[in-house]
Amino acid sequence: LVEVVETTADGVVNTTIEVVEFVKALPTSFELKGKKDGIESGLVNFLEGSTPVDKTTWFNFDRLTFATGSAQLDMEKSNDQLTNIAEILKAFPKAKLKIGGYTDNVGDAAANLKLSAERAANVKAALVAMGIGAERLESEGYGQDHPVADNAADEGRAQNRRIAVRVTEK
Repeated sequence: LVEVVETTADGVVNTTIEVVEFVKALPTSFELKGKKDGIESGLVNFLEGSTPVDKTTWFNFDRLTFATGSAQLDMEKSNDQLTNIAEILKAFPKAKLKIGGYTDNVGDAAANLKLSAERAANVKAALVAMGIGAERLESEGYGQDHPVADNAADEGRAQNRRIAVRVTEK
């Protein structure tokens, strides 16, 4: 457990307790914190391990949020995880990532494809703004293709609306 204390501009102190199951000091001395089965642990373990790069190993963001029906990142909710990914890339300077955007099957397929591409591009832009070279990142939208769950239920559709990364170079 980690206690997070934040003071707002108007002096209000907010204290929250976060459950952190994965903590790792990166070679850059940045302390990485995330879920045991989250994107951070999966990505670091893959980069440190001997598993070769392939086209099927993807890692899903689990704390990335967009405005509903929009490609606009909610940075208040997404910043911690984006910072973690940027710090992982700084610690592994040879690594390159492909960012994939996905939607559920609700609505027009062409609109979903466009939205997924814009969301993936905005994640790339956020990482570039955090100091990661654009040449190390590529983005692509897949729309409603490649679902990971059944779109018939709300829970399945929620799982299909995702941003994931794949290592293209270690």
